[in-house]
Amino acid sequence: MLAVLALMLGACDAAPSAPGGVPAVPTATLPVGVPVNPQPNAPASQPVQPLPSAPDAAAIVNGVPIPLDAYQRQIDQYQAALVQQGLNLNSPEAQAQITQLRQLILDNLIDDELIAQEAARQGVSVSDAELDAAMQQLVEAAGGQAAFEQTLAAAGQTVDDARRLQRTQMLNNLMRDRVLQSVGSQSEQVHARHILVDAPATAEALLAQIQNGADFGEVAKQSSMDALTKPNGGDLGWFPRGVLVSREVEDAAFALQPGQVSPVIQSEFGYHLVQTLERDPARQVDPDTLLRLQQQAIEQWLNKLRAAAQVQRLAPQ
Repeated sequence: MLAVLALMLGACDAAPSAPGGVPAVPTATLPVGVPVNPQPNAPASQPVQPLPSAPDAAAIVNGVPIPLDAYQRQIDQYQAALVQQGLNLNSPEAQAQITQLRQLILDNLIDDELIAQEAARQGVSVSDAELDAAMQQLVEAAGGQAAFEQTLAAAGQTVDDARRLQRTQMLNNLMRDRVLQSVGSQSEQVHARHILVDAPATAEALLAQIQNGADFGEVAKQSSMDALTKPNGGDLGWFPRGVLVSREVEDAAFALQPGQVSPVIQSEFGYHLVQTLERDPARQVDPDTLLRLQQQAIEQWLNKLRAAAQVQRLAPQ
């Protein structure tokens, strides 16, 4: 589904990616790897006032309407792409894809508006000269103005559509880069290993073995339920904060000094023993981990914007 939409709208995305290959923030111009969550409710500490409805709006974001025709145009473009692929729009498969796309497109349009409002608050904008330069790059990449317009027409877009979408993408990327400034390529990290079992009594018995001189790694190979780390003695490798699936194991690892073993730690997965092997206050973050941290930073930032917003959804879902 996303591959089809990317193919349809790919001609409108010429913005550079962030360092480390992190995808652009979610935008209606391109579906990206950063997850798009449904709009959360505003926090209880910020009571939501009733918003006026607008008959020609797909949604209203902090009092600003999102035009219904902009939303519907993207739905129509996607449906046209399905037809070009030979898919019957009345088939269950097509209907399921269209239903998902309606949600995704409206989510992204709302995110675009939230980002634009935050950019205005911070004094961030895309100048006409910058937009013209980016559009010229798109034209050249397409093989000239005629070929560019032909590509747009095939996707059901006009040059004005492309300019608007490109400005949105560029503005989103400017705000993304501001967020990513807080994610450094070096961070405090620990090298740790763990043992996972399904009962506290089992964990206590294994801890007693280790305290009596048994090698932690050998105990992990014999007894751990973690199939991924069991063969290498429970080794989790080096990691910064915010990476492990189990927050409890991560907190325990960072609380220990090299060589120390934790007491029994409970998580949603079971019962753990954790041993920290090494610590480094400023270790280079590997590219995959850096990408994950960047994605988390972007999503956390977007979630704050969503949580503080008053959003009224009007388009049929």
